[in-house]
Amino acid sequence: MSAIARLIEAAPRYAALLRSQYWRPEKLESYREQQLEKTLRAAAKIPFYAERLGTAPRAGDFRRLPVLKRSEVEQLSLSVRSLYPPGTRFAEERSSGTSGIAVKLLFDSSHQRGRNASRTRYLRANGWNPLQRSVWFAGARLLTVFDPDYQGVGELIRWFSSVGVKFFPTSTPFTEQVDILARLRAVSVYGFPSGIDGILHVLEETGQSLPSLRLALCGGEVVEDSLRERTRRLLGLDLRDNYGSTEAFLAFQCPQASYHINAEHVLIEIVDEAGREVAPGEMGRVLVTTLENYLMPLVRYEIGDYAVAARGGCSCGRTLPRLGRVLGREVNLFRRPNGGLTSGWPAVGILREFPELKFFQVVQQSIAQFCVRYVADRPLAPESETRVRAKLRDDLGEHAEVAFEQVTEIERSPSGKFMVTVSQVPVPTGAV
Repeated sequence: MSAIARLIEAAPRYAALLRSQYWRPEKLESYREQQLEKTLRAAAKIPFYAERLGTAPRAGDFRRLPVLKRSEVEQLSLSVRSLYPPGTRFAEERSSGTSGIAVKLLFDSSHQRGRNASRTRYLRANGWNPLQRSVWFAGARLLTVFDPDYQGVGELIRWFSSVGVKFFPTSTPFTEQVDILARLRAVSVYGFPSGIDGILHVLEETGQSLPSLRLALCGGEVVEDSLRERTRRLLGLDLRDNYGSTEAFLAFQCPQASYHINAEHVLIEIVDEAGREVAPGEMGRVLVTTLENYLMPLVRYEIGDYAVAARGGCSCGRTLPRLGRVLGREVNLFRRPNGGLTSGWPAVGILREFPELKFFQVVQQSIAQFCVRYVADRPLAPESETRVRAKLRDDLGEHAEVAFEQVTEIERSPSGKFMVTVSQVPVPTGAV
């Protein structure tokens, strides 16, 4: 399907989302329950789910249904394919495998419409205009492979490239990225948070400015608070993030900085290791249930992320449920001596206080051993190492032994994403 046809196809769904995001909570909840019932009926027709859930699962039993593990998705995919003649073509995509297991997903047109419409809602809610000068620093796949089923909104945006949107690879050196933004007098920029960070480093080092920029958008990685502060200080802009995945478009930041769940598209639970819903302000595993994919629905799917639960409304007026913040993959969380998990973002904020560290990555090698790998013009001075070590111990605990390793480059994942915190310690069973 062509990009313009996708635009036309998604338009009614997008128009509906503009209304539903302001529905009364009772109306939104009623709609979500109807969508969940349809999803469960579709799931019951698939042998994989029929064996797990029975032939008539109901929304009232939803939270008692088993969790779908990433390792089980391939079996689910094969079960869906078994219902169709050999050689049947599906809209499909394989996840990046950042969490350690790449999975293959199948999508139907209703899911793709909902995904594209939800992404468009995020962009337009934050003031993005495809007719204005916009620069997107995108992963290699979006730039080099034409796949009408892959993140279809990318193809829609590509359609506008003859007017105002220009794509460049994330591998473009950051000095060149700044030159591109300045030369094109870009009004908006989209990239990975680590890419925005690289642009800010260049601005800090050179004293350049980008006066034409009015909007900074990002996604694909976790955004930590110090990056938001530096974006405000150097660009005069608030960074607007989205929480997307291969499986679905999960949540987006509104102009008031709340993360709103795309509740018409997905149902999200934040649970502890026993599967119980956590209280607001607490961290837990993210479970995703798709509400518009009737070909291969995901029911209570453990996507591999951790997030903080939130409740209450938002001053923007949207009644969509909220997330507190997204903490990233399990591999990005540090392990405590008591077996629990904790976010590494406070440690990242500490390291941001040392501008000589151009780029860095904190690696937990064992419960007590951490290594700060960094790119810098010169080795970190002994007194700076002492200060960094002391500050990190305040956050990580007195047990923490911190080493330093200067490197010329810190590799990104094949998808172009950068992980600023990595734990190499296996997760104990039952730990959050």
